[in-house]
Amino acid sequence: MKAPWRDFWRLVLLIAAFLIWSLAFIALYGVHGAACAAGWANADDPWPLRLTLIGVWAALTLAAAAFALWTWRRPAKDGFLRRSTMAIAVIGALSTAWLGAPLFLVRVCA
Repeated sequence: MKAPWRDFWRLVLLIAAFLIWSLAFIALYGVHGAACAAGWANADDPWPLRLTLIGVWAALTLAAAAFALWTWRRPAKDGFLRRSTMAIAVIGALSTAWLGAPLFLVRVCA
């Protein structure tokens, strides 16, 4: 692989954790907004939508955690960029996990 492409992929790895976080943000709020606007969840039985949202959140949180674990186990070829990628991956995984906290605390469609 030529040096410019290798540098490009290193930068992609640097921001990949927050790309997963932004995908989780878009997916959760998109599904939530579409479901509430379409009337898929009602006050009598909010659990189908809540479980769907929890499933989407759990899948993307696991993806972020798997990426953080993968960056931790990567061989050390470059110092600062590898440590930065690891730190950002852990922060991204924690941010993705924190993003799902309202799913357990508030009503689905108010």
